[in-house]
Amino acid sequence: MVTYGDGGGGIDSAKLLDYIAKQLPIDLTNLVNTRDELAKRQGAIGAVDAAHQDREKAAAELAAATAKASAILADAQVEALQTQAKKAEVDAQEAAVKEQLAAFTTDVAAKTTHLMQREQQVANRETSLAAREEDYAVKKAALEADRAALDARIKAFQDKVAALTV
Repeated sequence: MVTYGDGGGGIDSAKLLDYIAKQLPIDLTNLVNTRDELAKRQGAIGAVDAAHQDREKAAAELAAATAKASAILADAQVEALQTQAKKAEVDAQEAAVKEQLAAFTTDVAAKTTHLMQREQQVANRETSLAAREEDYAVKKAALEADRAALDARIKAFQDKVAALTV
């Protein structure tokens, strides 16, 4: 680029007109192109700055999300441990109930067997008692018949004795 008016004494008007006619449009075009290029670069720098800010924001959000996820994971692990402890407790209670049920079932079976034996003994005793009562009734009837016969013999003997003494 040629500059005019840098040295010497004055500005030559022919050279100035020649510059305006020939060189000024080129210099203006170069300045406009430089301005456009500078605007593009400023836009790119702005985009890079925005991308950098977005990246920093995303990193902060990622850190927050990671912290939140870690907290949720820790809570879930605590709940899992509590659930496992509860499950172990419930399993122990279930085993104890099953053991009690087995003992109860065994006890009920033994008591049922014993009760059935006792009922059989009672039934046998009732049968034996009924047979004894029947035998007793028969013997009582025979005894009463024998006593009536004895009383009749005694009366007859007393009547005989009374008839002999009179």
